[in-house]
Amino acid sequence: MKKNSGKSNVRAPRPGSKKGFNTFAMVITAFVIIIAGILLIDRLNEPAPSVIATQPAGESPGAGGTNSTSAPDFELTSVDGGSITLADYEGKVLMLNFWATWCGPCKKEIPDFIEIQDAFRDRGLEILGVSLDDPKHVAAVADFVRDHGINYDVVYGNGDIAQAYGGVRSIPTTFLINRSGEIVSSEVGLRPKSAWISEIEALL
Repeated sequence: MKKNSGKSNVRAPRPGSKKGFNTFAMVITAFVIIIAGILLIDRLNEPAPSVIATQPAGESPGAGGTNSTSAPDFELTSVDGGSITLADYEGKVLMLNFWATWCGPCKKEIPDFIEIQDAFRDRGLEILGVSLDDPKHVAAVADFVRDHGINYDVVYGNGDIAQAYGGVRSIPTTFLINRSGEIVSSEVGLRPKSAWISEIEALL
């Protein structure tokens, strides 16, 4: 009969294996925390629209249809320090564009608007840009207008005018107003220049 040597057949864990696992887990945890922190910072720094609308969708004047609605009046300060009202465009076709300097699609369509203004100014078209930038950044708006060679009027907007025009939820949002001061159409988002030209020519 073999004597029991007293040695167990169970292997002892290798020295340092548990420590290595703990180190790996700590590295993974730290990595996850760093990624979560970056995502949180990006979310906090993401620019938000200057206006939060409260009206239900579809109540914007003239939006998505052909029924004309009288354009709400306004008086706003332009980037050059003057005062601009809707009455200043009496007898003109007015393209009223809500935008902001931080809005990518807004910046993308501006070159089209510059060309449209050049092409149709003599026929009675005027474009008015309504900036919804933070009021603290008015200097940046004026710089943007100058640096991008914007050849149409730009004013500093506010919550009142955004609500007056049905509650602007997204930008760019653009209204077409005929010579009689009626909103005949509106568009949310980018639109091909050719589509704008076709509609403008029908109003001139």
